[in-house]
Amino acid sequence: MERFVGIPYVPHGRSYDGADCWGILFLYFRDVRGIEIPTYSAEMRDVEFRRREIARLVAAEKGQHWFEVEAPAPGDGVLMRVGRDESHVGIFLGGGRMLHSEGPHPSQIERMSDMRWRDRITGFFRYSPC
Repeated sequence: MERFVGIPYVPHGRSYDGADCWGILFLYFRDVRGIEIPTYSAEMRDVEFRRREIARLVAAEKGQHWFEVEAPAPGDGVLMRVGRDESHVGIFLGGGRMLHSEGPHPSQIERMSDMRWRDRITGFFRYSPC
């Protein structure tokens, strides 16, 4: 996971030169799991990165390709609330840790039990291409 730590935060970014939270998830699934998930970069640019619109994209993915799980496994998505909206994602690493990117900070690994995150996590999701 070291290659995903320290990637600069760039809104709508989908590369190692810069990525937002979905960009980190996109890179992980593409480069580690060999799965192409939607980038949503154009959609996010169109809505000028409004969190409510991002939350709608996340909601659209739920139940289509992402299914909620009670007990996460490494590589599952972590969904978090920002304000009232579920609009932030990370990658569950196991051991109570997650990888994510939230501007203006570069991508990093944090404990989900940290005060900043523990009350914001709303669920864990597993990807299925079917």
